[in-house]
Amino acid sequence: MRLKKIISQLDVKAYEDLERQLTKTKADHFLYLSQSYRNGNVNDEEIIKHLNINANSFYVLKSRLYTKVKNHLSEDIDVYKDDILNNMQQIHDACYNQPREIAIAFLEKLEADLLKYDMHSELLVVYSALKKVNLKSEHYFHYSQLYNKHVAFWLSLEKSEAILGNFNQILAEHEFSKSKLILDKLAFLRLEILNHLNLNPSRQIEIIKNLIDIELFLFCCKDMAPEFDIEKTLHDTAKKISELPDSSSHKKWEIGIDYLFFEYYKTLSPVKAQPYYEKLNAQIHNLLLYNSICLTPKFLISKIQFLAERNEIEKLINESTGTILIDSYDMYSKVMLGLYKGMINYYGGKTKAAITGLNELINEFSFKDLFHINIEIKLTLCFLYIQIKDFDLAENIMSR
Repeated sequence: MRLKKIISQLDVKAYEDLERQLTKTKADHFLYLSQSYRNGNVNDEEIIKHLNINANSFYVLKSRLYTKVKNHLSEDIDVYKDDILNNMQQIHDACYNQPREIAIAFLEKLEADLLKYDMHSELLVVYSALKKVNLKSEHYFHYSQLYNKHVAFWLSLEKSEAILGNFNQILAEHEFSKSKLILDKLAFLRLEILNHLNLNPSRQIEIIKNLIDIELFLFCCKDMAPEFDIEKTLHDTAKKISELPDSSSHKKWEIGIDYLFFEYYKTLSPVKAQPYYEKLNAQIHNLLLYNSICLTPKFLISKIQFLAERNEIEKLINESTGTILIDSYDMYSKVMLGLYKGMINYYGGKTKAAITGLNELINEFSFKDLFHINIEIKLTLCFLYIQIKDFDLAENIMSR
């Protein structure tokens, strides 16, 4: 009955376009069924007899025509994400100015496309509308359940992304301190992600969980679990990201997994690391802004190590990276960038400029509770002072 109502209620232009499309594709059975429902001059039994099909085939025919009609109502929606957003603006008009059956068909098609494009926040609006237009029908409970389920998923995904950001913030602190207390905080955040994944299993939350596992292995404790296969996890995560629709914001996380591949391969297999290095270095101007996804600012130091081990340090001196964007509130990024520029100055024969830069870091930040980075910067400064034969300042630095 729903299909018959939709076809009979379509405006003249919409129906003529549908009929033209069916004629063009020589879909004769679909065309006859749509014309019969539009004109209302024959019943289902007569249609079955005319088409010489059984009841099951007729049911399939109606189902497929219903899909075609839904597609036709939003025929361009698959082309661009912007088109979907434009259709979102038509929800109110569809719900309150169109026959109810047409509104439901429109919303169901919109639902399917939003699921395809992983547009979860927009889906909440669609499910809310589907609840309203089905308020008096037996489908109300179904859409209420879908709405509630999607609210829970969306909140869980938002919380999981927040946990990942917090994890990387604390991981940066661990890099500077190597504190066991901070390592325990990281382990606790990993348990939180596991809880979210168990409650709301999804590809996106699994990607987040994998990123956390990989970073724990690479930067904290390589013996975290004997059965943990980091290379397999890296490839599985890259595959999951690649399978996301282009409109998904998580698709842009590919640069993060590329960075983790580089960190894994840089010493183990420099040949395998090379293509990842090239991709990362090509995006170095904004790479540090991905600091909520993984520890991308560390790439600056890893890059120097990688080039030095391959006797290619001249590339560091000769290349022009331009402006490197950073989060001005991120101490870790600012320190990594300061060390990076200092090493470029040193390798470029500007040792005094390198010393000035490192002293600026010491003056700007307090490293008294960050033993590891404090020692690293001071030892680097001592080395630079020794290079210019200023032994008194070298000794003074170590006595602070």
